[in-house]
Formats: sequence, structure tokens, C-alpha cells
Amino acid sequence: MRKLILLLSWWLLAPSALLGQPTLPVSPSMRRPVTLKAPALKEGDTIGLAAPASPLDRARIEAAATRLRERGYKVRIGTAATERLGFLAGSDADRVRDLHTLFLDPTVRAIVCVRGGYGSPRLLDLLDMDLIRKHPKILVGYSDITALHLALQRETGLVVFHGPMAKEWSAPRGLSPFAESHYWEAFQPQSRRFARWGVGVAKSRKLVAGVADGRLVGGNLSVICALMGTRYEIDTRDAILFLEDVGEKLFRIDRMLNQLRLAGKLAQAKGILFGRFAACEDRDGQITLDEVFKDYCGNLGVPVLADFPAGHVADHATLPLGVQVRLDATAGNLSILEAPVTPR
Repeated sequence: MRKLILLLSWWLLAPSALLGQPTLPVSPSMRRPVTLKAPALKEGDTIGLAAPASPLDRARIEAAATRLRERGYKVRIGTAATERLGFLAGSDADRVRDLHTLFLDPTVRAIVCVRGGYGSPRLLDLLDMDLIRKHPKILVGYSDITALHLALQRETGLVVFHGPMAKEWSAPRGLSPFAESHYWEAFQPQSRRFARWGVGVAKSRKLVAGVADGRLVGGNLSVICALMGTRYEIDTRDAILFLEDVGEKLFRIDRMLNQLRLAGKLAQAKGILFGRFAACEDRDGQITLDEVFKDYCGNLGVPVLADFPAGHVADHATLPLGVQVRLDATAGNLSILEAPVTPR
């Protein structure tokens, strides 16, 4: 009986029960730029390795470069990629200069970040957005790189890619078969399909059935919340909102989802796609992670899918952010409806 009373009390005090899902007016600063796409990536092209956030050991960067060369690509390593300044890969000025240099280099067709960690948000107001807009490139990363993704989408409209970085490429066996099968296809103009579950990949969990189309936006939940209230905050209007995280306690996940709820970001979305919440607490007493997800998203009237294979996990599907997708929570899959890059 005591457990039942605790559960009922928690539900009655839950944010959705008390306050509902506020929809806030759109600020004039939330104007959305025209979608910008980079040219496709072909075998023989040059891939740049950049470190906008934390450093990665030189040996691991070289291992990643070797593996990419074995795949048939040339590699250019940014000068700051092997530097170290505390928890940063060199100074802010050095890391920004690397990004600008790689965007300006006409031979570089894609920029793959070496790792996340922390540091990308420090660069946002130092980036030359006009330079990037005039020289669009494929930009791949996740975790702390979510800050770059949000800023470039808000300021330039560039389609960016939430996918494995050099840190994963440098692993002894490289990417997992699932991750690699969803990697190279993502950078092709015919990439209009997102494969259903591969062999050995755990199936996602349907939290709310339904199908919805919208722009795919999102990334790391912690970084998204860190940019709220800035000019780079996420725009979820008519979007499929993708969220993932790593190493967070359940109450912190609840707190961050509540922040998005209060900001109207959940109510504006047309669907919610929860990726893998790796090494996160999945239960706190009688409350589970899925129950927290349902509490915030179960009454939105949109499809909600959980445990999608993207995030801080080996089986990490590369997702193009900024293109139209279809979320089918009933079937448990995501389809790409729009080419993420332009033909060459």
C-alpha cells in the first residue's frame, strides 16, 4: 500500500499533471534559414579531422586516419587536433582556426570530429558563419559536437551528421558492422532510406504509437539544455526531436526534459525519438527511465520511440540532422525522406 501511495503521489506531482505542455510564442530571432546541403562524399576525397572540443591521443588520431585511408580516402589532420590545453584540444583560437581552415580547403569534402568531451560551446560566437555558409561541408560528430550542430543549423541551415567520430574509428576493430553500414550511405545523395534493424541489434521500444513527418533535429540532451536561452537554442517547430545522453542519473534526465517542456520545445515537436541513454540510471526506486519519458512525452499526441540505436554506443547509426524524415513509432523505424547532400 505504501508503494502504491508513493507512485500515485509521484504521478500527481509530475509536471505534465500539474502544468501540461506549454507552447511559447516564437521569437523573431527564431527565424529558420534555408536548408543548406554539402556536396556528396566520394571515395578518393579528403576527410579532415578536427578537434573542436577535448583532445584525443595522437596515436589514436593516426590510427583513425590509417583506417580511413584504407577505406580509400585521403586525410588531413587539423593542427590543433593533437594539441592539449587542460580539458581542451588547444586554445579556442586554434580550434576555430582549424575549423575555418578545413571549411576553406576546396579539397576537403567532409570534416570528422575526433571526439566530444567538452569545448565546442566555447567556439560558437567565434565561428565565421558566412565562411561556413559559402563553403558547406559534411560535418560529423556527436556528444559535445551537438553544440556545433545546433549553431550551424540555426545560423546557416547546414545539414549536419550525428555519427561516429575518429575516436570510434581508432578502436582496434573500427566501427561495428551496424555502425559502418549506416555511415557511408549517409553521405550519398540517394540516401533516402534508413535501414530497419540489423542482425543482433536490440529493437527500439514503442512508447506512443503513430507516424509523423518532420525535420530531424537534436542530439545530446545535456548540450541542448546548456544552449537554451542563447541564440543557438534548438528549434523544434514541426520537427522530429532526437535526444540521447550518457552517464546521467534519472533525476537529471527528468530535470532536463522539464527544462525543454517549460521552454515549449516538446510541445512544438511532431515526434520524439529517444536514442540510447548509455550508462544512464534506468531506475530510481519505483520510477523507470521509460516512465519519465512517458510522463513528459506521453500526452503530446505525437509518436514516441525509445532506445533507437544512436548515441554513445557501438551500434551507432549516422543521422542527418536538418532533413525531412518519417518516424514510425509503431513499426520502430526512421526513414529519410530527403537527400542529405547534393550530387556531384
